[in-house]
Amino acid sequence: MVGLPGQGMHLRLDALSALFLIILLPQTIAAALSGMRGSLTFWVFVAGMVVALLGADAFTLIFGFELMSAASWLLVLRGDAKPASLYAGIAVFSAACLIPALFLPAGALAFMLILLGTGAKAGLAPLHSWLPRAHPAPPAGVSALMSGGMIKVALYVLIRYGFIVLGAKAAPWWGMVLIVAGAASVLIGSLRAMLETELKTLLACSTVEHAGLIAVGLGVALRAKAMGDPALAALGLQAALLCVVAHALFKPLLFIGAGEVKHATGTSGLNWLGGLLRGMPRLSGLMLLGAVGMAALPLGPGFAPEFLLLHAVIAAAATGGILAHLAFTALLAVLGVSAALALGAAVRLVGIGFLGRPRTLQAAAAEDARPGPLAGMALLAGLCVPVALWPGLVLWGMNPVIRLLVPGASPAPLAYAPLILVLLGGLVALAAGFVLHRFGVRGTREVPAWMGGFGRPPAWLPFGDPMTQPSASGFAAPVARAIGAGLLAPGGMDPGQAWVLAPLQRLYLRIVRLAERIRRATIRERLAFVFMGLVLALLVLGLGEGG
Repeated sequence: MVGLPGQGMHLRLDALSALFLIILLPQTIAAALSGMRGSLTFWVFVAGMVVALLGADAFTLIFGFELMSAASWLLVLRGDAKPASLYAGIAVFSAACLIPALFLPAGALAFMLILLGTGAKAGLAPLHSWLPRAHPAPPAGVSALMSGGMIKVALYVLIRYGFIVLGAKAAPWWGMVLIVAGAASVLIGSLRAMLETELKTLLACSTVEHAGLIAVGLGVALRAKAMGDPALAALGLQAALLCVVAHALFKPLLFIGAGEVKHATGTSGLNWLGGLLRGMPRLSGLMLLGAVGMAALPLGPGFAPEFLLLHAVIAAAATGGILAHLAFTALLAVLGVSAALALGAAVRLVGIGFLGRPRTLQAAAAEDARPGPLAGMALLAGLCVPVALWPGLVLWGMNPVIRLLVPGASPAPLAYAPLILVLLGGLVALAAGFVLHRFGVRGTREVPAWMGGFGRPPAWLPFGDPMTQPSASGFAAPVARAIGAGLLAPGGMDPGQAWVLAPLQRLYLRIVRLAERIRRATIRERLAFVFMGLVLALLVLGLGEGG
């Protein structure tokens, strides 16, 4: 009775949709506890995601996907009208790519349109520029669900159509396109996260990075499946799906925490925070756990996915010729640089925001988070523990999904045992504590923490001027200087590197001008662009069919 005449709407629950529904549930509970349970638009947003995940036909999937987009746009619009217009343009572009793609015959054109439509919604480069602007605009609960839920729904559509619906027609270059888009997203997202000083914008840029990591894993798996290598395809899917689970837990936790920081201090700028550990100890502990996941540190929820991803990339380098060796070696370098930048961003978030002395009176007077948001963050933090300590058990639970996507695959067990490392670390800590208690010198000593933190101030600064501490901008200054000298300041180039950097600078400036032109375009111009793109897609389809 609902849907297209004579066809209705059909729902389906299989292993893949069940996994993403399970991922969506704790985020929704946490976002509702953070203050969104009274918003009707929020629940429409959640309903759109659920319908998209359960859609068994193209109409139902599109209906849920666009309901999700419309509701999230309304929530962004209520927060800030400026990024809402850019988000509306991206949503229209995504729909214009997805709607024809779902009704086209299986082939390369359908896959590319699906990749463009879902990539725009998931924040994959080069269609990512809306995400760092739109995600910080609404309340923290909505930002958490947009980052942890909406991005995953877009990736769900990409996985279902790339591996199941179009899987029989898949070619290895499909995976390579996805890998390139993912690698660009990883590098751009981690770099911007290292440079941003606004807390929610920093987290949104980190979301771009993690969407790229998932896309790289999916690309490796799709390429391997097309080449007839189910073992490598299963490894790539293990990395991608475990990253989906981990990111869907620690990133909403961080967004809700950022909202509570702004509620308590009136600002989310890292340069105006500091010393929150004393006033907000419970929130600080939960944020520290989220930052460990964001930095992919060992014994954290984000380490096992990147561990698997690196293994998948190394294995993929041995499946082709010299070009594959070079390409995947370069990809390893990109992933390594991005991991270092992500670690720096997480250290800066905790060190500048929560350690040291308060930089403002509001930060000094901040009280701990409200019970509702704390309960939601504690729920997500508790679910991060099995992902961090028993990732092999989580992967075992995802085996039906991997077999659905790659028939005949037999996923290998994870060769990483963090629980044993935790037990060994605990024994070492107990032994060290016994030695210190038995043979150590009694007494305490007060020393500076985090470069001029809570130690005794010097005689010439009797009140411990907080502005003498490192700032968020100062912490990122070496990276900013390196980028500025390399790409943005032609006079600062090393003559030996100018032949490489000058073309990159010109390309960068052209991309900036194009992005600015798109941002200033009217709704009519954006719709005209979408219409021309559809006409071009139909022309390519007609020529491909011999017409």
